[in-house]
Amino acid sequence: MKKDINKGSQKKPKQNFDKAGQLLAKPMQKSGIEQKPKQESVPTGSKFEWNFRNPKFRSSLLFLMFVIFFLFIWKEPEVKSIDPWYEGYFLVDSSMKVSNPQLKKDLLNQGGNKLRELVKEYPYHSKVHLLLGIYYEVSGKWDSAIAEHRESMRLGAGGTINPIEQDAKRQLLICYLNKSNQQLQLAQYSEARKTIDEAIAQNLNHPDLDNQIGIIFHRQAMLDSAEYYYNKVISVVPNHQSASANLGAICFIKGNNLLKANKTDQAILMYQRAVSLAPKNSDAFINLGYVYTLQNKLDDAAKSYQKALEIKPDNKFAISGLINVYKRKGDIRMAESLSKQYGLNQ
Repeated sequence: MKKDINKGSQKKPKQNFDKAGQLLAKPMQKSGIEQKPKQESVPTGSKFEWNFRNPKFRSSLLFLMFVIFFLFIWKEPEVKSIDPWYEGYFLVDSSMKVSNPQLKKDLLNQGGNKLRELVKEYPYHSKVHLLLGIYYEVSGKWDSAIAEHRESMRLGAGGTINPIEQDAKRQLLICYLNKSNQQLQLAQYSEARKTIDEAIAQNLNHPDLDNQIGIIFHRQAMLDSAEYYYNKVISVVPNHQSASANLGAICFIKGNNLLKANKTDQAILMYQRAVSLAPKNSDAFINLGYVYTLQNKLDDAAKSYQKALEIKPDNKFAISGLINVYKRKGDIRMAESLSKQYGLNQ
């Protein structure tokens, strides 16, 4: 009986050995889906994940919490934008902007009291003395204002962070000028001169001080001395209105004196200077026109009278002088027309 070689014994699968006799790995069998060998990923850095185990996430969370705390939780302490000593000054400033007399007085007193308290609290603060000096200015207490501004200048001398010296110097000049003006109104000429001399002693060299000295001499009819100081002012400030007008007035007076002395040529020169310095002095134009008429310079006389009428349209002296000029020129028709226009009987 033949052996069934298919049933009796089974063949064992052959195993592959290499030459050294070691067992080789079984080859991969193909299946319906082809399997690709796995590729090992190369790490390029830790990947960001929303996970507390991720160090990047933890550091980002801490940073976010810090930003939220800074923006929404932390509050800076409130800082006043106004210095405490300005509170009193604003009360003084407000008093100058109201029309009610009682309210004006109350605000001024409150501001003054506040500033006096601050001066006691900060005796070495130059700005406090400056503001208190301004309070005294508004109150018309010139001596007290001068004292405070001088102290402010002393304390603030050479300051660079908060320079006060120049501000105090400017206010001090204003105080001296106002004080001397007040004395001039009371005809206290010697006291006014002492005030100006005191200002000059404080190194407050300013054209307005020289102009004030000129006014003092002018009021005392010391015209040559007054003229000297007015000229001094104009040499520094050619368009100084007060000095120019005052000097023009002196030239007008001197022109009148020359006219009385029959020195018409010199009088014309003085009147010409008067109208150049004080172009709104109608009397100077009238007298200039009169002297031109005496010298038979009728066209120049007519221009002078017309200029006077531009300044004062109803000035009867200018009208009469102009009518007289046209009569001397033989223009009777124009003279009669002016007489009717201004209602004058010539």
